[in-house]
Amino acid sequence: MKQKWYIDKYLPNRHSYHRIRKILFQKKTKFQKIQIFDLFDFGKSLVIDEMPQSSENDEWIYHECLIHPSLILLANKKLEVLVLGAGEGVTLREILKYKNIKKITAVDFDKQAVEIFQKFFYKMHQGSFSDPKVDLVFDSAESFLKNTIKKYDLIFSDITDITFFDLGKIKTSPFNFCQNIYKKLKKNGIFTMHTSNLSEIHYKSHFRIKRLLEKIFPKVYSYRVFIPFFGDYWGFLIASPNLKFNPLKISQEFIKNKIKKHQLEKKLKYFSPETYKSIFTLPPFFKKFEIL
Repeated sequence: MKQKWYIDKYLPNRHSYHRIRKILFQKKTKFQKIQIFDLFDFGKSLVIDEMPQSSENDEWIYHECLIHPSLILLANKKLEVLVLGAGEGVTLREILKYKNIKKITAVDFDKQAVEIFQKFFYKMHQGSFSDPKVDLVFDSAESFLKNTIKKYDLIFSDITDITFFDLGKIKTSPFNFCQNIYKKLKKNGIFTMHTSNLSEIHYKSHFRIKRLLEKIFPKVYSYRVFIPFFGDYWGFLIASPNLKFNPLKISQEFIKNKIKKHQLEKKLKYFSPETYKSIFTLPPFFKKFEIL
């Protein structure tokens, strides 16, 4: 029998081959092409527009690193959270691990896609879409940010296309989009987003986005983690209007105490006091590229 392979072509000069055990689902919604594979190494895996999104066997690395570095810093007060890009519901799963969550507003433009994810990825979202604290809104991120009058303690951007322009959903400029995010944060709020690759080979996109945020936010910090499914280090940015905000000054003891307070010890597979420090520890190589 001929073997079937999914080819990850995200990087133009390096392609990765993943052997497919079974094709579980393929469909094009109004906005995007969705494929769900059972891969030999990664298990049930989501691919959107031919680009890898997440796999059951390692999604927790990405999602814990997207959510916990900022949530752990605001773990003492009741929080209202905005998620741009509800996706598979895994960001919601991670946020709901905290006792002090008052409400999560999750925005996604593709209702049909979310319904597919709810059906196929229960092991990942664990019913988070149905939690009474979650308000699921089907709208573009741009439209929602323009129309809402609320301000949030935390905003997470888990939008598939980090340039903000995929499929024509967002018509404003990236600067205006990020400025709208800034305006919807409370004065001590935190914004976190994934960027793109942040390896010693591929890093320029990350720093372009960082420069953009630095025109809006007084404090912006980079961090990264290796994602096996992506085959590379993936970058994140965390920012705040708070002039005193500095995640690099947070002690491991502080992280440990917050994890204990929220009874997260058995709920985390990657995030810990030690890995918090490691993801923010970037090599000196990157310092000279901060001004690219």
